[in-house]
Amino acid sequence: MTYRWLTDLDAALSRAGIPFTEVPASSADPTGASSWRERGRPASTGQWNPAGVLCHHTASPAGTSDQAELNVILRGNAEAPGPISQLFIGRSATVYLVAAGRANHGGKGRRPGIDTGGCADMNAALLGIEAANAGDGREAWPDAQTDIYGRVVAALCSHYGWPFHEVYLHATTGPPNGGCNSKIDPAGPWQGEPANRSTWTLDVWRQFCAAESVVPPPTPVPPEQEEEPLRVIVHVDESQPAGSPGYFAFNALWLWSGTTRYHLPSEIGVKSAVYESTGDPAVFSAALGDIRGNSAWVQPVGSLDGYGAVVGADPGDV
Repeated sequence: MTYRWLTDLDAALSRAGIPFTEVPASSADPTGASSWRERGRPASTGQWNPAGVLCHHTASPAGTSDQAELNVILRGNAEAPGPISQLFIGRSATVYLVAAGRANHGGKGRRPGIDTGGCADMNAALLGIEAANAGDGREAWPDAQTDIYGRVVAALCSHYGWPFHEVYLHATTGPPNGGCNSKIDPAGPWQGEPANRSTWTLDVWRQFCAAESVVPPPTPVPPEQEEEPLRVIVHVDESQPAGSPGYFAFNALWLWSGTTRYHLPSEIGVKSAVYESTGDPAVFSAALGDIRGNSAWVQPVGSLDGYGAVVGADPGDV
């Protein structure tokens, strides 16, 4: 059973320039966690290895405060003990980091074209974002809130390498009378569909989120074309916070296969290449999309010589 703690959610948001508030220990939290990094449902409740994002609304009355919403998200209820999402976006457009572990946000559901064998565990498959709105068709979503909602989804897809077709609405995986769940969220008028009084249109929402992307996520490779992941060394600036933009945008990244090193111009477009001495995110974006989604690939190394080669012995396999 795989249980993955996403303790780098803060790095995902920071890289996209998204401010956030970390939710500390709380008496409303049944897990007793000391911080969001340690908060999550026990591994005994199921797997947790998300491959995308599930978007929700809280269905709270208009005017409910962020703190009141957070108390509910932390506490949960008898059927779904907290936490009930990994992230929360308040009516104030404030982004809150709630949990790094599994949360009770999705229940049973089906991702179209994926979960064809019956109802599947959406809590294991998708990261959950709750956003404050009544969802009754009368409370309009503020542009500031949906702007940051789209930016958060885009930042997560970029950081973890999730394609935008793995972004879902709760109503997508648990449609009314769908056999697994019965959900309508997110719903209500928002800037992408100002006249909409019901569930958002999934394709409109995906396109909105994609337009907010700073670094496009990697194009998914069909299963039959998948290759063994390359080993990657990234020369980073260790004086910067790990995972921050400054941490990556230093000098070079160096990829190689087997015992052969490659030092080719980045414009050739091959993966086995050194991208060096620019600090320009546009130059790094294609390769870093993969690397940022696979943090285990990143291994800081020592100084580089004038040609972008690592000084000293190879660091070894990543």
